[in-house]
Amino acid sequence: MDMPYITINNLTYKYPGNEKITLNNININIERGDIVLVCGNSGSGKSTLGKCIAGSVPNFYGGTIRGEIKINNKNIKEFTPKELAEKVTMVFQDPERQLLMNKVHREVAFGLENIGIPSEVIKRRVYESMEFCGIEKLAERDIVSLSGGEKQKVAVTSALAYMPECIIFDEPTSQLDPNSAEEIINIISKINEELGITIVLIEQRMEKCFSIADKILLINKGAIDFYGDKEDLYKSNDDDFLEFMPQYLKLSKILKFNKMPLSIRETRKKLNNFNFRHNSSIEKEKHIEEPIIKIINLCFSYDGNANTLKNINININKGEFVEVMGPNGSGKSTLFKSMMGFTKYKGSIKLFGKEVSKYKRNDLIKSIGYISQNPNDYISKETVYDEIKFTLDNYGIKDYELIDIVLKDLGIDDLKYKNPRDISGGEKQRVAIASILVMNPEIILLDEPTRGLDFNTKKLLGNTLKKLNKKGSTIIMITHDIEFAAEFADKFILLFNGEAIQAGTKEEVFKGGTYYNTSMNKLFRNMDDSIFTIEDVLERLT
Repeated sequence: MDMPYITINNLTYKYPGNEKITLNNININIERGDIVLVCGNSGSGKSTLGKCIAGSVPNFYGGTIRGEIKINNKNIKEFTPKELAEKVTMVFQDPERQLLMNKVHREVAFGLENIGIPSEVIKRRVYESMEFCGIEKLAERDIVSLSGGEKQKVAVTSALAYMPECIIFDEPTSQLDPNSAEEIINIISKINEELGITIVLIEQRMEKCFSIADKILLINKGAIDFYGDKEDLYKSNDDDFLEFMPQYLKLSKILKFNKMPLSIRETRKKLNNFNFRHNSSIEKEKHIEEPIIKIINLCFSYDGNANTLKNINININKGEFVEVMGPNGSGKSTLFKSMMGFTKYKGSIKLFGKEVSKYKRNDLIKSIGYISQNPNDYISKETVYDEIKFTLDNYGIKDYELIDIVLKDLGIDDLKYKNPRDISGGEKQRVAIASILVMNPEIILLDEPTRGLDFNTKKLLGNTLKKLNKKGSTIIMITHDIEFAAEFADKFILLFNGEAIQAGTKEEVFKGGTYYNTSMNKLFRNMDDSIFTIEDVLERLT
């Protein structure tokens, strides 16, 4: 029998200064040419496992490590840095943090130059890798001019240019819109299928990743919960595993399909044998209210270029839970920055009847809690507790019991005295959210708060926001997570190319949608296009 390509034996790891074990006795074999999908809750050790295989743990991060990792039956400690880079490379979830050069072609060449690849080989690898990943037209572009999806493609291309035997992807789609995310997954699948490169794919978004995987690895609190084939995961009786399946498989399990459907298409065929009661809900009476945010003919452009925002007209009423959706680069974050008075916009944005540009900064911040995409923007203190206390102290609020309440609501009370720099990306995201929620603002703006969060944590966040919403807070959120949006929001705004294409209820915005629609609505669109969630399905069963 052939030796496994990667062998991990009794791997245990602890970060420096941290008493808690991050990885606990990991034992797995990865076959050459496989795609292994690694899943688990935020902070479970997924990214750390990837860094161990790539050699950056403990070489770069330090800490205490036991056990061994072998590639082709050779311990990775025996490889030189150059040899290991030619074996394994890693792509991180935030391309901004790994792109260093000014031009795309220079970025793709940068790593090869660092490990001493001959210049004539570099040139071919750079341009062939760009062609393979479909970014050859971006070769001369400035990195700063690229969209999020384009930057992630450059990061993937840079990894491919090494022509390694294995590439580790750490949540490569977490910041991307549905279309860009699908493009990245297709490139990863192509790299595996056509070049035979072994893939370790760490992801939270299951809908597209699950179908390309050969093996599923579930990590829980640093230990292995499951490692095996997709069919074996589906057959498992552990309800906790449901969250790591795409929506169509969750439904299939709930409806007790013995054999795992291989696709949405196959699931749709099986559903023809079920009887569903059609929704006969009466349209709710609409009340005309004076909006607390009134946006009229809003326009904005960066450096005199084409408008990023084009004649946006939106009304938002008190107590609404609003989701703003659209592709990367469509103007969503710029809309939020304009609402916060960070841009010199044209048109009008009125908050409580007063133009945003007329507000003093401190007065505006008291009314609107704003959380940007990058949680690191909110981290400056030595503990999570001090981070949130800092916000209260800034406004002279001495009710520190609020800190414990918010931490518990967001499921991070166990991180109270941790250094926020030492926690996972998903945990940092919740700390940033906590630093705003503790102020109980009237309006909350959240830019991609579900990024990097697992299913249970997203549910926790959604329930916390819904509780605040019911108490009167108006919540406006940017997200690429359509399933989350459909479950918690009551109003939806769809932006394309700087324009507000559509605004309305779930039924008004999602029906007939292609990318911007839920998995369940796509699954049932020919049977009942008023179904949007699994809960809707179960309510209609007769």
